[in-house]
Amino acid sequence: MARPSRKKRAFFALYCTEMMENEGKRVENYKIMLNPTNTNPKEFSVSKYCPRLRKHTIHKARQISRSQNK
Repeated sequence: MARPSRKKRAFFALYCTEMMENEGKRVENYKIMLNPTNTNPKEFSVSKYCPRLRKHTIHKARQISRSQNK
């Protein structure tokens, strides 16, 4: 069977919102692929573990290019 096309998927980096508020740094902890037609990246947020703060925090998505995904 043929592999489904991934053209609609885009790469996103998840950054910690508490690090952004406290230190002004956008620390990208996770990289994911999302379908932007089904999910609005501006409203997308998820609770993930931040290793620098050593606790679970809210992470928001920011789009990155395919070359930055490595």
